[in-house]
Amino acid sequence: MTAWRFDQGRLNYFSFDEIRNIAFVLSQLDGTKKPSRGEPDTVRALLAQYTDLPFLPTSYYVWRNYGRVFGAQLLATEIEGFIFATELCKKLASKTELMDSDDYFAHFAKNFYYSSPVFEDYSTSGLQIFPAIAIIKYLISTFINHGKDFISLDEIAQYLIANNITGTEDLAVFAKLTKKSIPANCDLRQLRELVQIISQFSFLKWSSPNLLLEVKDKHELYSIEQSLKPVINIRNLDKHKEILQMGNSLSSNTLGEITLRQVESLDEEFTEGKKIRVTHLRSERSLKLKNFYFETIQHPEVCRMCEIDTVKKYPWTAHVIELHHLLPLASPIRVENNTTSIKDLVGLCPSCHRATHKYYFNWFKSNKVKDFESYEQANNIYIEAKNLVTKSS
Repeated sequence: MTAWRFDQGRLNYFSFDEIRNIAFVLSQLDGTKKPSRGEPDTVRALLAQYTDLPFLPTSYYVWRNYGRVFGAQLLATEIEGFIFATELCKKLASKTELMDSDDYFAHFAKNFYYSSPVFEDYSTSGLQIFPAIAIIKYLISTFINHGKDFISLDEIAQYLIANNITGTEDLAVFAKLTKKSIPANCDLRQLRELVQIISQFSFLKWSSPNLLLEVKDKHELYSIEQSLKPVINIRNLDKHKEILQMGNSLSSNTLGEITLRQVESLDEEFTEGKKIRVTHLRSERSLKLKNFYFETIQHPEVCRMCEIDTVKKYPWTAHVIELHHLLPLASPIRVENNTTSIKDLVGLCPSCHRATHKYYFNWFKSNKVKDFESYEQANNIYIEAKNLVTKSS
């Protein structure tokens, strides 16, 4: 029975925000010689400029300890001592072709399989298991057939791994699965990491120990399932060339068409048809994320822009505050140290929230850009808008 494994302990490196930063570095290194003994670690030097990740230990070359991470991200590999970035990596790094978390994780789900060329047990024969697709199909099937909008790590092990599910099966197969004992080779810690990583899809959320489904429209769920078809190619005997193939098989992501349907008429000016901002709006409206915000932040009822206390002004309701994502390109929930971080979110009253989106829209238009380049830039523009509100009050 094939083990479902991942790079346990490297969770921070799979936050979508950091994946984009890493992709920017690796795309610059495409075709260059991998640093070796006695040479400067050019990989570490560039990563230090564009990411906040430690890449420990510093006594080793980055590629020695993190080459497998870059491969698992489907961003880059090493062939005959040279670094090669995938098409996916270059597209993530591009400032003209902006990818959001759904774009990236759709490609990951359709191309990452077991037995993976990233790990030692790579094989070009036998079943190809697409774990992310199997998990999403099972979650969709569970909701459609039982009205249950979450699955646990134990259930993934008992219903999917124990039954040798590959992700290529029809939804009808998932509805008939029976529970079996958790396989002896199943490491729930590594499974947990994989599930947390794919929870960055805009329609999923992680709430330990469960993966939750945010979409309840059955037509949309069927559309999501249809858009996530495994990419099955002839496997390359050379595992490094196989990683390149997995990262190069770019295809159109119909998830974009699905998320575009989520826009309300009042948001059309802000989104202007841009799927990235649609995903941004959708993640802001996540009920589970909003509940987490109210449970975590001190005085969550106060607008962080105009400082109105919404409970005092509207005593008949406790949750007037809306969530605003400072960086529209960022993943819905950042993954940090095995916990959920909300450092990119601020609570705003509906008026300030709408006005902030309008300020962003005007800024994009005047600067002739599609979106912000970094968290720092997004935060600075938000502060600009906030300062104008403060001065006028």
